[in-house]
Amino acid sequence: MDSTAHIAVIEDLLAGPLPDEGSAQEGGREDHRYHLVHLAAGDRGPEELNAVVVALGSRLGPPKTVALDGFMDPSLRCLPGPPLVDVLASQVIEMYGWTVGQKWLGVGLLKGARGGAPDLAAVVNALGILDSAAPVTPAESPRAEDLVALTGWRGGRRKVDWAPVERKLGVRLPQDYKLLAETFGAGTFDDTLDLCVPGPDGLDLGLIVADTAEFSAPAPSSGPTTRLLEWATADEHSFCWLVEDPDPEAWPVYARADKWDPWKRFDCSSTEFIHRMLTDPQHPYSLADYFETHWFTSVEQVEQAKEAFWDEYYPHP
Repeated sequence: MDSTAHIAVIEDLLAGPLPDEGSAQEGGREDHRYHLVHLAAGDRGPEELNAVVVALGSRLGPPKTVALDGFMDPSLRCLPGPPLVDVLASQVIEMYGWTVGQKWLGVGLLKGARGGAPDLAAVVNALGILDSAAPVTPAESPRAEDLVALTGWRGGRRKVDWAPVERKLGVRLPQDYKLLAETFGAGTFDDTLDLCVPGPDGLDLGLIVADTAEFSAPAPSSGPTTRLLEWATADEHSFCWLVEDPDPEAWPVYARADKWDPWKRFDCSSTEFIHRMLTDPQHPYSLADYFETHWFTSVEQVEQAKEAFWDEYYPHP
């Protein structure tokens, strides 16, 4: 089945009614309001997924990455009908999602039967149709102060003159990142993740021009090449924004482990990305498995410690 046929099935799912709550299902009654359809199975699953996501993206807009490399977007817990989330959590390999009217559409790869090739699947779920006196709402995204509490950071706020930085780069930078940089300054989280902060002691943000062949599905829509702006590094890892939307607050994070690894998309802010790295063991770049507590080491602190050492053991005459 080609992507056109897959799209036709998905369109029928979106246009049709969802199962009623408590509808009869094979093997008994299940309390859910979603359709989960396996579109295809076989080794061409990743290729077919890319074709379907690109086709849907041209109609519905850029998708949100909801599952990738063991990471699952926690906002899926806000969808009505917990059984859907539980099913996805146990089966999903890679998935991208859209909001379509009063429905949520997900397209991705699910684990194949008996460890075989993954299945291309589509799922359609309701948005907010369940009657609840206390509706579930997404948790507020982590902010700079949440990272301060997590790392025990006690440094003072820094002032950064952003105007010349933005003129040099030719773009406005996200406010979330500016607050992060002013709160922590140049330095490293868990002695691993280096935050790029403009200034004589920091790492400059670097512009990267990447070929779309270097991206995992779905590739950015900006043509054969696209611009990425690097805001953090970790060894050979690179963490960037996709400089595509005129609104920097809408820039997604793109990351990769090294130059041979395809770029992967994460729809979140820099602060949320770092917070998940430090706290979520399922995050693709997690540090949670390595450290039980977390800290931030500033370049200023390192330089001050060096000066104190030299002043103590090698005082000026």
